[in-house]
Amino acid sequence: MDDEYRAVTATLNAFYTFHKYQYDRVVKPKAIKYKSLSSEEQSLLPWYPDLLRDLTQCIEINKAFTQELAAAAAQDWGVPFEPLQWAEPSASEYDKVRSTLLQISREWSSDGAEERAHTFRPIIDKVCDLIPEAHRNKTRVLVPGCGLGRLVYEFVKNGFWTQGNEVSYHMLFALGFLLNRVPMAYSHTLFPFIHTLSHVKRRLFQVRPVTIPDESAHSIFSGPEKESDKLVELMSMAAGLFVDLYGPSGLAESEAYGQDASAIEFRSENKDAFDVVATCFFLDTAHNVIEYLKTIHNCLRKGGKWINVGPLHWHYEGDLTRMMTQKVEPGQEPVSIYTSMEGLELSKDELFVLIEKVGFKIVEHTDGIKTTYSSDVKASSKFIYECDFWVAEKI
Repeated sequence: MDDEYRAVTATLNAFYTFHKYQYDRVVKPKAIKYKSLSSEEQSLLPWYPDLLRDLTQCIEINKAFTQELAAAAAQDWGVPFEPLQWAEPSASEYDKVRSTLLQISREWSSDGAEERAHTFRPIIDKVCDLIPEAHRNKTRVLVPGCGLGRLVYEFVKNGFWTQGNEVSYHMLFALGFLLNRVPMAYSHTLFPFIHTLSHVKRRLFQVRPVTIPDESAHSIFSGPEKESDKLVELMSMAAGLFVDLYGPSGLAESEAYGQDASAIEFRSENKDAFDVVATCFFLDTAHNVIEYLKTIHNCLRKGGKWINVGPLHWHYEGDLTRMMTQKVEPGQEPVSIYTSMEGLELSKDELFVLIEKVGFKIVEHTDGIKTTYSSDVKASSKFIYECDFWVAEKI
């Protein structure tokens, strides 16, 4: 079993057996705790057995969804549906399924509408202001780190040719299912909040359902056949690392940037290829933000616009995981060295200077945009991000 097949099947297996993980993490500890109480203490919590029953039922409903998703993804990716032969998932892969269910709520349920209004809406509105409707089907938009594809879908719905880019198998499997396999709105039910034990105002909020999708992606293809065909042609997806697929030539070879022929060819095709790059909660996922900026600059045409919404919550801060990369100096042979994932966590002021040095002009900037991310709207406490919105032009 090669590494890629192992990664694919471990992710499929994480979705397929997620109910076991949920039971072990959510129900089992509570059942053990309850049994450890004295009879008198148990009598003070007469509702607790009902809670265990409700949580178990929620897990069974989640199981129906995650197993349907796993079966569809296996078929779409050409993997034999033999779960017993799939690679064993790690705890991290199960946790990513948990966060994927929260992401589904964020992108494809009415619970996530407010977050989308604070993040996706400013991006869509700005691009619609910049591009007249008559020119939109000729305007090429790239959405790196597109997650579950809702922002891609919104661009296509507004008439733009849009390509989403995503590297996470968890996200790719889920977005494929939501975009291609769910023709009706409000057709599936999830319980994404049963892992959340803190800041719960009412127990029913923890076990409440989220019905998805609030809008079926198929809805924009329900018009006349010719118009539907045109819309289908406006959407595409590219699976892989952003820098590897869209970066300029000459970056340091690393785990994120290879030199195989297919990657080199794809990168050459995408040079100066896009009119708009739209990033949302993406920039701070970089372990080398310089490479991200160079890549955005490389794939935009001259005068093209980079539109961003997000915080600077650097994902690799404190991550001392080592990775192999190359140090590249003009006129010298590259030197292979080890480096850590963290180390380029810039302040906003430093980042803005760097953006201009790479070859952009910031033409619009708004800060202090407050929003949550994949949060429970019913929770009594939420983590609030203060985000920046900007439009930068390639010069």
